[in-house]
Amino acid sequence: MIAFLSDRANAVTALGILSSGAAIGLVARGHQEAGIALGLWAIIADDVDGEIARRTKNRTAATKAIGKALDAFADLIFGSIIPAIVIASFISSPASAVFTALLSLVGALRLAYFDYFGLDDRGYSTGLPLSYALPVLAAILLVDHTLAPLELGIVLPAVFVPLSLFHIAPFKIKASGTLVHVLTIGVAATASAGLLITSRAGQ
Repeated sequence: MIAFLSDRANAVTALGILSSGAAIGLVARGHQEAGIALGLWAIIADDVDGEIARRTKNRTAATKAIGKALDAFADLIFGSIIPAIVIASFISSPASAVFTALLSLVGALRLAYFDYFGLDDRGYSTGLPLSYALPVLAAILLVDHTLAPLELGIVLPAVFVPLSLFHIAPFKIKASGTLVHVLTIGVAATASAGLLITSRAGQ
């Protein structure tokens, strides 16, 4: 099994999963900002691994299939699991468990649908990609740290309930192309740096 990680694209995907796993560990210890900042790098890895896969010649069918499965697993972690755990940590009521379950189900459903239908011939996908969730969460925390304190236990569910529905909504959105990749990497890297800087400044 480990031999399949020698493929460059799969290796980058694995690095993203490691980042996500470490992010979950940080969030579990109460370091939400650092966890999100690390999770954002999993999004960058997810964006890069596809390009590497397209440029790598003579990948076997097994390597491609395992890479595809790893990629879906990585998407579920950074797109649903990390946001769900972070948001639940700010909700004091038992509703946090319901919210975590909702985000997990929506993420799994979105990925299962995408696994079958994928992108259309114009590079559009159905519903909002899961990669939007962590940057939105990072933006809310940056506002909380720099502009005005927010009641995160209320604001986060109010934002992420409709956002989760957008993930499975029947509209088309551009999800591939050079501009999309550049924006994704730029936003993730900037948000990660911003969270680390503001969290340290607040200590």
